[in-house]
Amino acid sequence: MAVKEPTQKNKLKLAAREIPFSDDHAGQYYLQPRVQKCLTLEDIAAEVAALSARQEDAEDVGRILRQAVRRIMWFVSSGYSVSTELGSFRLTAQGVFAQGELGGVPDRDRLRLGVSYTMSEAMRDLLDQVEIDVEIQPSDSQPRICGVVSTEDLQRPAEALRDGRTPLLPGRPCILKCRGAKVGGPGADAGVTLTRVDDGSGASFFFPPEQLYPNTLTKVGFILPADMPAGSVWTVKLCTYIGMNGSLRLKNPRITTLESALTIGD
Repeated sequence: MAVKEPTQKNKLKLAAREIPFSDDHAGQYYLQPRVQKCLTLEDIAAEVAALSARQEDAEDVGRILRQAVRRIMWFVSSGYSVSTELGSFRLTAQGVFAQGELGGVPDRDRLRLGVSYTMSEAMRDLLDQVEIDVEIQPSDSQPRICGVVSTEDLQRPAEALRDGRTPLLPGRPCILKCRGAKVGGPGADAGVTLTRVDDGSGASFFFPPEQLYPNTLTKVGFILPADMPAGSVWTVKLCTYIGMNGSLRLKNPRITTLESALTIGD
């Protein structure tokens, strides 16, 4: 299938955010990709069909694309490594067992299977050519979500850096690492909202202040719902009527969103 390349250069929007909580880095900023729409396979299929010189039907392209992705998943889950234009994928395993435990099936609760990704040269070349647009984000009066971690990683940051982060799992607590984000106030919308963006369903979960623990200026925690599917992608929005100092009650809400989406199992 002949596919025409896009005629416009791809553009990457980066948000420049001031480094918080450090006098050593005063006036310095870190860059994060701005959150864009989460594309589905149907969106990609429509783009491929539109660029095709043979005018393929988007539904046919989508069907073939889904079949290809499912076969890639099957082969990777069987231990094969798969190389694509995007990069290569291979299965990983983590877990420590005594010799006497290896006579049968290992305890799956102690065995963590995952998939590692290595960027391809084609992807690296594309990133080298991308046009970058930087927007400085004000941070004086608005709360900020700096990241999301499991409670295990919050309690053992050195081990997380050395051994790899603990995945965010359904039914387990997670922590938003924040700045000036204690949640509360008179509005019914005060709380944390998760909205699914990878399947078009718009499913959402809302956590009011009484379901948040801890709930401080720098840490806001809650338990991920047990029925969240593995691999699902969610945006995170925080709304509060409490000021930056953690005590002043405001008439209007202060709202912030996580720049990168939250992925269950990631």
